[in-house]
Amino acid sequence: MSHAQRLLTNLKSHPYTKGADEFGILGTVCKDATLDEGQDKNDIVAIATTDDIDLEDEVVMPSGLDKAYMARNKQVFVDHEYGIDKAAGFIRSIGAYPERGEQRGWRVRIGLYDNPVAAAVKEIARKSGQIGVSIGFKPLKVSAPTEDERKRYGDRVQRVIREAEWFELSFTAIPCNVSCQGRIVDAEPIKAITEGVRSRTLSVDAGKVFSVTQPTRSLVVGRGVFLRT
Repeated sequence: MSHAQRLLTNLKSHPYTKGADEFGILGTVCKDATLDEGQDKNDIVAIATTDDIDLEDEVVMPSGLDKAYMARNKQVFVDHEYGIDKAAGFIRSIGAYPERGEQRGWRVRIGLYDNPVAAAVKEIARKSGQIGVSIGFKPLKVSAPTEDERKRYGDRVQRVIREAEWFELSFTAIPCNVSCQGRIVDAEPIKAITEGVRSRTLSVDAGKVFSVTQPTRSLVVGRGVFLRT
């Protein structure tokens, strides 16, 4: 089973997906993830979504994401697994990104718990300056791209998800996404886990949180996979 398939299988266990004809995962590698540990804070700030083309040749409009469920159920997990030992933190705030101009995504501030999964997240962000962030969503309103959208995104885009329910948020060391542009970057999150365990700044148990058993040289950065039931 591939990493993407495993994450989709995990997501399918979420109560919100019961009876859904279609749901998906939309992820980013946030290269400017920020740790805020001042004044008794234990927070991480990252970009949860963007409006790039996903693996299914689709665009999910950030402005159309209904975050009401996330506002009520603030838990943030690891790898879309929902055991209590996989809860890494809670959402403090969700804001449009950027703050001015056309919205390209959502910026989230997450308060981290004092547990092994949160320790692994912090180690990755501190050592690599980036972290994978992935949302679970259910499409509500979908249509073909407009002429302006075709000019912007190109002929590859088959449909635009204009409205969707955002029901889950997870940290991932290796996002399930595959880049539409095929960009390759160093696997800094994986290096951070490996180095953390070797230097004993990260426990072996925390290193296992993200199912990483060996270093990886590179990963593909991109977005989005779907499961249609």
